[in-house]
Amino acid sequence: MFRSELRRELETIMRNNLYRSLRKKREDILDFSSNDYLCLSKHPEVIEAVKEGLKYGLGSTGSRLTSGNINHEILEERLAEFKETERALLYPTGYSTNIGVISALCKRGDLILSDRLNHASIIDGCRLSRADVEIYEHCNVESLVNILEEKRKNYNNIFIITDGVFSMDGDIAPLEDIKRIADEYNGVVIVDDAHGTGVLGRGKGTLKHFNLKPSDNIIQIGTLSKAFGGLGGFVCGIEEVIEYLINTSRSFIYSTALPPSLVSGALKSLELIEEGHLTKKLQENIRSANRIFRRYNLIEEDSLTPIYPIILGDRTMEVSEYLLKNGIYAPGIRYPSVPKGLERIRVSINVGHREEDFERLGRLLNDCIS
Repeated sequence: MFRSELRRELETIMRNNLYRSLRKKREDILDFSSNDYLCLSKHPEVIEAVKEGLKYGLGSTGSRLTSGNINHEILEERLAEFKETERALLYPTGYSTNIGVISALCKRGDLILSDRLNHASIIDGCRLSRADVEIYEHCNVESLVNILEEKRKNYNNIFIITDGVFSMDGDIAPLEDIKRIADEYNGVVIVDDAHGTGVLGRGKGTLKHFNLKPSDNIIQIGTLSKAFGGLGGFVCGIEEVIEYLINTSRSFIYSTALPPSLVSGALKSLELIEEGHLTKKLQENIRSANRIFRRYNLIEEDSLTPIYPIILGDRTMEVSEYLLKNGIYAPGIRYPSVPKGLERIRVSINVGHREEDFERLGRLLNDCIS
């Protein structure tokens, strides 16, 4: 009975053209799918650092509170310096960071205001918390204020949670306005800077992009799996926040710590990001892509980030397969990752791409959709 029920549900998914399957990564195609924005996952110095970290063993063998606290505090100190905060704390993944931070800090009697297009890990963290959740319209400050005006007096604490850079659209949250509103309403801002770190603000992220200084009511979340090229997540903030999470955050307390070799690799990635040349090269590539994609009428406005949504609706998967047959991997993104009707090819560029790569992609997309 259980098997037949699952089969029926899978058939429904297939009929709705929402079926997903695993696709083996190929090295013989031009890849526009990766979040490895600075190409650090294969950087020789990072790989050597990972090898050196294997001296500690393959895994960390336990949680951070038992046998798993090895070289992790070194990276945490460096991340805190990098983000200009008092403390940082590592988690095994970016997903576990969001669910662990939000569910620990936001309690019954609190109010969360969450951007409509926030990442699934933020949504799940909000669901796991015991706080009430209100959704404000995407990057819409007026919508945010209207909810606060109506609801603020009913709650103990206010949390405004947003991506820094939105993973499917590549746009940037209006953090200047959000911080001002948080100050006015005595709220706390939690910003997931997964796609901003290493990309904006000379690599330091979205706060630096807006020249905002970290403060007591800003909590920054990041990942080591995108611009850093590795795996893991982290949170940066004031001393009390980090100490509280060490003692209450379930996805931190009850997870095996990151393998120390990956921590060593991330330390080297951070060093390379701080040198600045990779982030500068990425911004040069973004400017080149903007110019070329505009010429092929693929975008209307220049992007500041390496994420380009090509909205195609029902044709998305057809176009993605066409690109693949012509040697380019640019994945189609469907519901529920994006709203129905806004299915898109998500183009993600990196420092390894060349102008001729953007030309090739632009030409193929133009031939296919014009």
